[in-house]
Amino acid sequence: MATHTLMRSFGALSLSTTRSIAAKSVAPAAQLRTISTTLFSRPRASVAPSSLAKTAVQAVTQQTRGMKVHSSVKKRCEHCKIVRRKVNKRSNGYLYVICKSNPRHKQRQS
Repeated sequence: MATHTLMRSFGALSLSTTRSIAAKSVAPAAQLRTISTTLFSRPRASVAPSSLAKTAVQAVTQQTRGMKVHSSVKKRCEHCKIVRRKVNKRSNGYLYVICKSNPRHKQRQS
């Protein structure tokens, strides 16, 4: 029943001149119009999960910035702080620059 109404609505969309020419040239019993099966087919299930999986992976993976290693470290803005860490008996540790406002300013002294 639904396909009959759908076919009737598609028939109403066609031009009236082509319908009148088709009615004259073809017998009424042979005027059955067919609709492509792509209208009624469902989308493939393999396409949707893969695209959803890609966007989910991209949303979860967030790039973290590493530290720049220099022989001499410098403050790059007023928010940068110089900190000495990993100090033990044998070494004085490393000087680090940590910046809360701009993560690109992170540095470690080599």
